[in-house]
Amino acid sequence: MHIEERHKVPALLLQVAEGDENAFAGLIRLYWKPVYAQALSWLRSAEEAEELTQDVFLKIWHARDQVIRVDNFENWMFILSRNAILSAVRKKLSRPTFLQEQEMEGHALRPDQWLENRQHYQVLLNGIGLLPEKRQQVFRMSRLEGLTHEQIAERLGIHKDTVAQYIVKAVAFLKSYLREHIGDSLVVIILLGGLY
Repeated sequence: MHIEERHKVPALLLQVAEGDENAFAGLIRLYWKPVYAQALSWLRSAEEAEELTQDVFLKIWHARDQVIRVDNFENWMFILSRNAILSAVRKKLSRPTFLQEQEMEGHALRPDQWLENRQHYQVLLNGIGLLPEKRQQVFRMSRLEGLTHEQIAERLGIHKDTVAQYIVKAVAFLKSYLREHIGDSLVVIILLGGLY
């Protein structure tokens, strides 16, 4: 997004918070492409990527009264979309008929690649299980449930800076753990939320 377009965002967010559908359409025009592109690169289906992107923007519209209270809208939106993508990928990988569906749709990856991705996700879950209990809880709430630092701090009765510290330490441990178990891989970055 160009710098000039970034300057429009705060004004659009104010209007969106007031229920202005035209402003929301402007927000969609600014952010649709990156959300859709990221979804498409992971879901490998234009139809599913479009549906997921629509869902992300629908969630934003439903949370429109909160958007002006978000410190960094871009980060918040991309965390929302990242979590939606990860959830969709997990669902796809867990379906017993997944490989057959991919072949019928004509954009199947090699079966060994999908097996490898499933294994990578399992390694991530194992790594999360090795984190200290509080750090694990904060990481899951942030990366798997998509909660903001403020929401996590409120739920757990801790300061949001403590939440940030837990996440930084969890990510550092998990990067090391994943590199040790699956090597350097884009999957490591994706699974840890460095997608954007």
